[in-house]
Amino acid sequence: MKLVTNMSAEKARDYFLKPESYFNFDLPKYFDFKNVLDLSDSLIKNKDFMNAIVKSKKESPKTKENVDYVLIHNKDGKYAWRPFELIHPILYVKLVNDICEKHNWSTIKKRIKKLHSNPRIICCSMPGESKNKKNDKKSTILRWWNEYEQKSISSSMEYLLMANTDISNCYPSIYTHTIPWALHTEKVAKNIKGDTSYIGNIIDIDIEQMKYGQTNGIPQGSTLMDFIAEIVLGYCDELLTEKLNETNISDYKILRYRDDYRVFSNNSYELDIILKCLSEILIKLNFKLNPTKTYNTRDVIIKSVKEDKISRFINQRNFEQLSLQKELFLIDNFSKEYPNSGSLIVLLNNVFKNKIEIMKRRPNSYEQVISILIDIMYNNPRTYPICIAILSNIFKFLSKNVTEKYIDLILKKFQSLPNTVYLEIWMQRITITINRNRKFTNGSICEKIYNPKINIWNSEWLKDNIKKKFDENLIINEKEIDNISFYLSRDEVDAFAIEYDI
Repeated sequence: MKLVTNMSAEKARDYFLKPESYFNFDLPKYFDFKNVLDLSDSLIKNKDFMNAIVKSKKESPKTKENVDYVLIHNKDGKYAWRPFELIHPILYVKLVNDICEKHNWSTIKKRIKKLHSNPRIICCSMPGESKNKKNDKKSTILRWWNEYEQKSISSSMEYLLMANTDISNCYPSIYTHTIPWALHTEKVAKNIKGDTSYIGNIIDIDIEQMKYGQTNGIPQGSTLMDFIAEIVLGYCDELLTEKLNETNISDYKILRYRDDYRVFSNNSYELDIILKCLSEILIKLNFKLNPTKTYNTRDVIIKSVKEDKISRFINQRNFEQLSLQKELFLIDNFSKEYPNSGSLIVLLNNVFKNKIEIMKRRPNSYEQVISILIDIMYNNPRTYPICIAILSNIFKFLSKNVTEKYIDLILKKFQSLPNTVYLEIWMQRITITINRNRKFTNGSICEKIYNPKINIWNSEWLKDNIKKKFDENLIINEKEIDNISFYLSRDEVDAFAIEYDI
């Protein structure tokens, strides 16, 4: 993987403008953002943005609601949720261009290098591009495994103790004014407030335009915002280094993957001091540690691997030897103990690979199999894509009427849950081959499939000549819809189901 901080300004721009960088959450493959990003790039290229693109300062994007499209994703099948945002493509391209302007990019790279100058605090999550340029998501997961999990295990040779913690609600807590602090230092940033010759202020203002003028929180769901978060979190690393230098604590190592921390030490008192210093630094920047995920342990090796993963290692072979219904039953039981876990996705992907793909006829007890899959989905929203892929491969052995009956039952069952747009997106992936005009009620992105007049972004702030040219319907790849099969293949949904060896 080539890290974005090792790229030229031009290469970084190309990287951030890739559709999978624009939105890195799983969607059916007929949602394709390349054309709308290319169009946005052509509309704003070499133009004075505020004077040539925007109607007026009084009608700038930050004065309008719903400029970005927010996809509310249910996290636990109950009342926890996370907003993923499709940033207005024109605002996204503008931010990319601002960051990747040659001088600005040079400033950012130099500053990040300084933020990461402490060899004892290691950032494992800087975004980057895979070598074949087609599997950035898989390369990112492999990097997490290699740089975070595996190095945690090997750290047991040097350290007796490990603390594990993370930041509560990280992205929604980022105070956008801390971006210029991170890039120019707090003292300088306060003296240059509003000066748009500084890239930190430009990024701050650009994000405000996306967020209805709000200064709390940055959009989630894009590699670009992951990169901006890394700048702020790298600033936390720098401040933590300075604070630890004052304590004269030097025998430690910290691995950070985005907002997750693993702190290694040989002294329990010093480990507590490090956590205290980290907490104080984070509070200053509007963050706080998650008390439910903060603990110290002497069992460095075992605690370096997630509990769900260890359980999967122990049980997986037994699962695979069972019939389809029995294996899914055990996976459902596993999901109750480790809800929404990565291992749950891997187990379901193994079912797909080892049993569903090779299936030549309708499975025995198919109604029970369908019921178990729905139960898994109901309590584990992360499983929607893979479960619906499995369901589609069972439905292909059933009549159209029977299939539609089950689809109706699934949608009815999920009506009692809040924020089920993501479910409907993936249910539409099945129904689109049967009835493209089937109505979905919870999200305009589904409605876009059968109603091209619907808008998912508010573009009222654009000058009329630009607005006429900006075509939202480019996000729908009609050729993909024409050629799509009823049942989902594994390559549509298995990006998070990579197997790792300890």
